Amino acid sequence: MKINTHPTTPPLTPIPADPSALPFQSVSIDFITDLPLSNSFDSLMVIVDHDSSKGIVLCPCNKTIDALGTALLYHQNVYRRFGLPKRIISDRGPQFASHVFQTLCSRLGIKSKLSTAYHPQTDGQTERANQEIEAYLCIYCGTAPNTWTESIPDLEFSHNLQTHSVTKTSPFNIILGYNPIPIPPAIEPTNLPSLSERLRLLSTIRKEALAAHDLAQLHMARHTSRKFTPFKLGDKVWLEATHLHFPNRSRKLSPKREGPFTIEQVLSPLNYRLKLPRAWRIHPVFHASLLTPFAETDSHGPSFTQPPPDLINGHKEFEIEAIVSHSGNGKQRKYLIKWKGYPSSANEWLKEANFENAPEILNDYKTLHFL
Repeated sequence: MKINTHPTTPPLTPIPADPSALPFQSVSIDFITDLPLSNSFDSLMVIVDHDSSKGIVLCPCNKTIDALGTALLYHQNVYRRFGLPKRIISDRGPQFASHVFQTLCSRLGIKSKLSTAYHPQTDGQTERANQEIEAYLCIYCGTAPNTWTESIPDLEFSHNLQTHSVTKTSPFNIILGYNPIPIPPAIEPTNLPSLSERLRLLSTIRKEALAAHDLAQLHMARHTSRKFTPFKLGDKVWLEATHLHFPNRSRKLSPKREGPFTIEQVLSPLNYRLKLPRAWRIHPVFHASLLTPFAETDSHGPSFTQPPPDLINGHKEFEIEAIVSHSGNGKQRKYLIKWKGYPSSANEWLKEANFENAPEILNDYKTLHFL
């Protein structure tokens, strides 16, 4: 007798002969902290399958999480799918080095391996995953940093669906035996307005998540393989934002680079004076290690479209993309805005009276920061 199976039924995952090949038997755990508050969370717990699939599980949490809280998050998000690990690799944070966590691991038969102090390369896979996740969040949530928790499902799914450079297949394919079906790039509209809007939003989220994930990987590849060539007068460069401080702005999800800026003086092969916005009021000389070449190609087109202003009531008006920071109080408060289609070097401080034609953006920002 021939039995027909449903065409979309995924193949069963074969049981590996080697128990060490099971997913999430050797895991790395780390935290990305000091994120902007989003749905009451300010940190992200990152669990990486260290040996088998290279998959990740992401759990929003708080910076104050302790050893028992860490164990509870693992139980809720990883244990129910993969069981107990054989080994946990972590840094020497208080959650892992505490007597409570070490005793718990000992009783459950889990080997706890703490990385060497001041030497995070001991757990290089998690460090690289953290850098990629932070780059993704900066790209995906840069203009709306308080929404990062909403993007975590798409980030985790996108990462686990991509082919890993070491295993030459996706984490999903190793864990499940197949790649699950993602949200399609285009969805036909329905005659139900609320449903159509939700489907449109899901499709948009997927496109933006995949684009952000690809850009994050590209950023990591360039960062690790970069070879320095001295800059010349008039060159345009990106400025690393590591040491730039803006009031009321999340350092975790702010852009990692600002610009592009023009080099207006070459002081030495390693030191350059940049043409910065006057409002920044910082010393304009920077070491070459903080600069990255800015380039445009004919096939790619300009990086910033720099659209012309609209004529409203006889006045030229540029479109505001987002408010990225603010300073002052009451009537003296000013807002740092990013113009749509323009680089961050064109960001400008505006008073509240200048938002006459963009009240929604101002009201949304006030709701997030002042109410």
